[in-house]
Amino acid sequence: MRTGRQSMKNTIAFGITACTICVGVLAAADEGQQKAGSGDATAATSQQTDPANDARIGKRVIVTEAGAPLRTPDAIVWKAYLGETFTVSLTNSEWLWIAEKGGWLWEKQTVMFDAAIPELTERLKKEPTAENYHLRGIAYSAHQQYDKAIADYTQSLKLTPNTAGVLNNRGQAQYFQNNYDAAIRDFDAAISADPKHFVAMNNRALCYIARQDYPAALRDLNAALKLNQEYPEALNNRGVVHSALNNFKAAIKDYSAALKIDDKYIDAYGNRAYAYRQQNQLTEAVADLRTAMEKAPLDFKPVNDLAWMLATVADESVQNPEEAIKLATSACQMTQYANWNTLDTLAAAYAAAGDFESAQQWIATAIEKAGDAEKPGLQKHLEQIQAGQRIVK
Repeated sequence: MRTGRQSMKNTIAFGITACTICVGVLAAADEGQQKAGSGDATAATSQQTDPANDARIGKRVIVTEAGAPLRTPDAIVWKAYLGETFTVSLTNSEWLWIAEKGGWLWEKQTVMFDAAIPELTERLKKEPTAENYHLRGIAYSAHQQYDKAIADYTQSLKLTPNTAGVLNNRGQAQYFQNNYDAAIRDFDAAISADPKHFVAMNNRALCYIARQDYPAALRDLNAALKLNQEYPEALNNRGVVHSALNNFKAAIKDYSAALKIDDKYIDAYGNRAYAYRQQNQLTEAVADLRTAMEKAPLDFKPVNDLAWMLATVADESVQNPEEAIKLATSACQMTQYANWNTLDTLAAAYAAAGDFESAQQWIATAIEKAGDAEKPGLQKHLEQIQAGQRIVK
């Protein structure tokens, strides 16, 4: 989840947890591990489904069991949290290849994203349990239907009060509606029910970040990392706080630690690139963005970030308007020319190349697509372009 401008800005990470105590991104549920053993991940590496014959390929799934392991023949490469969503790249019988994590996920520990709400609604009709209300709430949250998610979480809590994971997830839905007071109350209650709930601590910190209460955010993130040192999301988010406080060396250290745990953590690459740029370590910044592009070829954000940097950096040895135009065009195509941010980047790229007519066309489109909060900044870009100036950041 990003905050502010997506080009060369910071990304913060949220966690959804299960009902079980202290289940987070890296804490596996024993039941999930036992069930995963009933399949054969090794066989999946040798037989892969023809994409033309399997409708699951290219579709998203939602994890429905906390700690569901993503496997290779040699190791567990990731333990998914409840509600985490993935895109299926390959399949083999009941196994789904998740390229972004580099592992096989057992289909029975997921539900198809598009079918999740009706499928879980049918489950509820048969078994109106706290767990099933919780699961459908997660599905609603994944579909950004936060009012319905909150209603389901609330019903789950009526059936099983003071359940830390459900309180955490309701707090998350409140956060996404900018209801920070309500979110903090839920995270407080989750931590009261389970004082070792490091995910709720991380998530409460995000409310403090949104309020720019950085000391409170640091306290929560430090507490979460004391409980779980191998928590990349908390490390990333602490890096965001350090960046906000202009402590970029500390931010880089935290982003690097997050990437040591998860080298496919694309947002951490983008955030570290931003911090490197503030330190004038431009070679390192470019390298991070190119790595992110390689690791996540379908993600427009690192493409857009690199285009923005090549178009707006002051150092002439790094400037590359021609590549910036190509990358920004690609980012616009990936977002179907509907994202103000990528359109703004394309305008900046054309301005860097001296094509101010095209730049003015694209900045006008960006302003048209943008929300009220973004328009003043884009208007300043328009004024620079109209004056025949390239945008320099």
